[in-house]
Amino acid sequence: MRFAIDTLDEAGNSRIYIGVPLGRSGGKLRLQLRNGETELDIERITDWFQIDQTTSLDRGELFY
Repeated sequence: MRFAIDTLDEAGNSRIYIGVPLGRSGGKLRLQLRNGETELDIERITDWFQIDQTTSLDRGELFY
């Protein structure tokens, strides 16, 4: 299930990442992107929303 995740970078610019959460570790969220993976500082996440809907129509979990 994909999420759009809005973050603030060090310069204060908003960055949006779209991907599948893979897990979290040490204050970071690992995210599978279309062309690789990235780790986002959880403190820098300002907003997120679910893009895909599950087959059972329930909500997905960003932080599981």
